[in-house]
Amino acid sequence: MILLKEQILRGIKEKKIIVEPFIEDNLAVNSLDVRLSKHLLTYVPTKIIKLKNGKKMMVKDMEILRKMDTYIEEIDNIYISMREDNKIFETEIPEDGVILLPNMLFLGSTMEKAGSDYYIPMYEGRSSIGRLGLESHISAGFGDLGFKSNWTLEITVVDPLEVFPEKRIGQVYFLEGDENEVKIAMDSGFEYKGKYTDQPKPQASKSYLDKI
Repeated sequence: MILLKEQILRGIKEKKIIVEPFIEDNLAVNSLDVRLSKHLLTYVPTKIIKLKNGKKMMVKDMEILRKMDTYIEEIDNIYISMREDNKIFETEIPEDGVILLPNMLFLGSTMEKAGSDYYIPMYEGRSSIGRLGLESHISAGFGDLGFKSNWTLEITVVDPLEVFPEKRIGQVYFLEGDENEVKIAMDSGFEYKGKYTDQPKPQASKSYLDKI
């Protein structure tokens, strides 16, 4: 069951739902709007090419690589990896905005910390933002019971799009689990211990820590 407005508000007042900072005007019928923070990062795929004269150089534009084909002997690491702690480039979105480009992945985050020990938090992009061609989560809209942190957003755009910090970008809603099972988890000292327990800023993938 999805919690409705008054249930979410009651959960916040009873500290069963954590939302920091909480802006009541952003509370809708069955969800809470969350805002885009100023923090933004992208991956930095290493594109190191070895020229036929023995020299090496780094190139970020694949079009340049295609034009230089006759001069290239080999190309190393033009990718990011599931098994590596990939390099990232971190920046901040200025108050007057920044333009995001298609065919890139940007990791942003919500300004709000949102989660619960009692309810399962879920994230979805706002319809108004989706209609601009911005997808704010590719696959990670499912939260865990006990997760209470800012949400990292996997952002892509269809067309070049100007974005701004503090703009409402998505919404968090809460699912009610089986009451007895939740109580058992709480009584047993349940504590979320995932890889992203404390992420006030966007967090790059930690898939390299997976055992399998």
